[in-house]
Amino acid sequence: MKIVNVETLSCDAGWRNYHFVKIETDEGLVGWSEYDEGFGSPGVSAVIEQLARGLVNAPVPGPQRFYAEAYSRTRPAAGGVVGEGIGALENALLDLRGKILGVPCYELLGGKVRDELRVYWSHCPAWRINHPKYFGPPVTDLDGVKAMGSEARERGFTALKTNLFLFDDGPAHAWRPGFAAPFYPELNADRRLIRNLRDNLEALRDGAGPDMEILLDLNFNFKTEGYLKLLRAIADHDLFWVEIDSYNPEALAYIRQHSPFPVSSCETLFGAREFMPYLRNNAVDVAIVDAVWNGVWQSMKIADLADTHEVNVAPHNFYGHLCTFMNAHFACAAPNFRIMETDIDRLAWDDELFTHAPEYRDGHLIVPDRPGWGTDPVEEALRAHPPKQGGGLIQPRPKH
Repeated sequence: MKIVNVETLSCDAGWRNYHFVKIETDEGLVGWSEYDEGFGSPGVSAVIEQLARGLVNAPVPGPQRFYAEAYSRTRPAAGGVVGEGIGALENALLDLRGKILGVPCYELLGGKVRDELRVYWSHCPAWRINHPKYFGPPVTDLDGVKAMGSEARERGFTALKTNLFLFDDGPAHAWRPGFAAPFYPELNADRRLIRNLRDNLEALRDGAGPDMEILLDLNFNFKTEGYLKLLRAIADHDLFWVEIDSYNPEALAYIRQHSPFPVSSCETLFGAREFMPYLRNNAVDVAIVDAVWNGVWQSMKIADLADTHEVNVAPHNFYGHLCTFMNAHFACAAPNFRIMETDIDRLAWDDELFTHAPEYRDGHLIVPDRPGWGTDPVEEALRAHPPKQGGGLIQPRPKH
């Protein structure tokens, strides 16, 4: 069986675009993956186009062969956008191989360990604050935050993750200086921000009740001093974890040693080599793995490495439905799985873009048993929602 065509497709995803790789064979089988070009990653599609030239008119390679060759060809600049392109093709090849063999992708990863995956409702209430045009009802104040906590509990979820917002100068809005929104390169944690964070956490707890696990994502928004100041100020809250991004494993280890909460990190890292110093320095309680960027085959190797360091893993998953399925196969096959990120607030047209949507039950994602990833993009639906022009850079928020 030979590959006859590799192409990328994209569609409108409201405030961003969804992106897909399609690999076609001479026997009619098609492999799919989803990738991202909007989270600070302009140029992934161009990388895929270059790498695809080595696949067309060649036999379908296994994931080991493909990755070894692609990595060797890009070794001077492996990682980053190049790594994302390799991961996107690796994931489409895994889907294709699963369909060739007629088995779910988790069988290619050693078989599943579990049939369902505990999830947390991510970006709660971020999507309804940042993108009220697409996700509703809009959240503009702390009463709306409390209502979202209640909604998560009533819908059977047992965990949710929130972000940083300001509520005291008009409608609620996000605080993301680590992504230049606003541009505030000092990355300091001041009293006003801490006060607003405490208000947010208290509103969520009031709505969600005492049994809900609350996770806090701090991203790249502070330096070491700021993280420590903020963590001391919220130490009386009961949090499942704090998510902290840092490119300095020693600094993150220092934060972890002084944190009243477990620390998760690593979602922007590529490959086992980049994860190694964080594991060696005991910098994380949970290693977050972006299987969309790294490729699911390589992500299993990262999970195994984390396991040898007594660390659990959690998928980074804030994309479309296909990515949720891809991450589900990774998470169900990794023995050291902790919990899975998922976005419950969805676009009005999300489900029509795919042959199958994720199934949730009592705060858990049900692992599909269909061949490949268990869902395919619907090309007619993609064409009905043409992509926005531009993208790739994180867009600044209006100043308040």
